[in-house]
Amino acid sequence: MAARGQIVVWVLGAVLLTGCASGGRPAATGQPGVQRVALTGAQSEAVSAGVRQMVASPDTAQLSAVTAITRAGAPTVQVCGYVKTADASGKEGPDLPFYVELLDVDGKPDAARGQLGDAPAERSKVKFMCRYNG
Repeated sequence: MAARGQIVVWVLGAVLLTGCASGGRPAATGQPGVQRVALTGAQSEAVSAGVRQMVASPDTAQLSAVTAITRAGAPTVQVCGYVKTADASGKEGPDLPFYVELLDVDGKPDAARGQLGDAPAERSKVKFMCRYNG
């Protein structure tokens, strides 16, 4: 019976620690000078607009698993995630990885540069650019 009580304590402790680690707060990524950040509403809108420019069916684009980091000394926010779109018949396509670099232009976020991983070479580039995002 004592072992069962210890297991319950360990499980509850793990759940509590997981709850403390989440919540949209910046978190270390394990890489020196790299910090995970939460996007503001304006930044999220800029990312969405930037990704929609890269897909064939922008009205159906659904973003998921979006992460953002900053690097020490870099003026950009690096954003990675996945986008899914539907074709003309409404059939959903696969989740495609994307990378967007947010710049600050006249005080507003701008997703000026990015890449959609819809072919092997592009997926390789996105994977490389997103290696610190987790």
